[in-house]
Amino acid sequence: MLIKSIFFVLLLCSVEVLGQTLPQQLPQHWKRIGEAELSILWFDIYNAELLSPDGRYSGVSSPLVLKLNYHRNVSQADMLEETQKQIKKFARTDQADGWLTKLSQVWPDIYKGDQLAFWIDHENTGHFFHNEDWVGSLQDPAFSTAFIQIWLSDNSSYPDLAKKLRGSVK
Repeated sequence: MLIKSIFFVLLLCSVEVLGQTLPQQLPQHWKRIGEAELSILWFDIYNAELLSPDGRYSGVSSPLVLKLNYHRNVSQADMLEETQKQIKKFARTDQADGWLTKLSQVWPDIYKGDQLAFWIDHENTGHFFHNEDWVGSLQDPAFSTAFIQIWLSDNSSYPDLAKKLRGSVK
């Protein structure tokens, strides 16, 4: 019984950090801005979808949800390695290294059929959801901006995907 009580207290503490209530679910009823498929050579990696409250893209610092629906298994280590390569285009190396340490505590391994979603809220805090369940948040606006640019910047590794997600190309 004591273990159950301790677990319940820890669970309550994990839901609220420093007086801020953390999200329990992704925003509902947001509208799609754009979507795109990422394939490398003949491997389909994921389908990406970008949403906003009104279905319009207003920049990387506005409220957005990026959903990645995976077509294959991807280990946490592989995701961290690729994120490290990509995010350094949009942030200083020391910032990126600190963020990757935090992401290693948040991200799970991904399996075919899983969804990883990233929600930037009105305060520019980034929240991660795995299969609709909240797994962690990073309260650094610089992280949210740099991370989302991996998918939305014309300087990303996949500028055509970025244009489709932003609704610039159908």
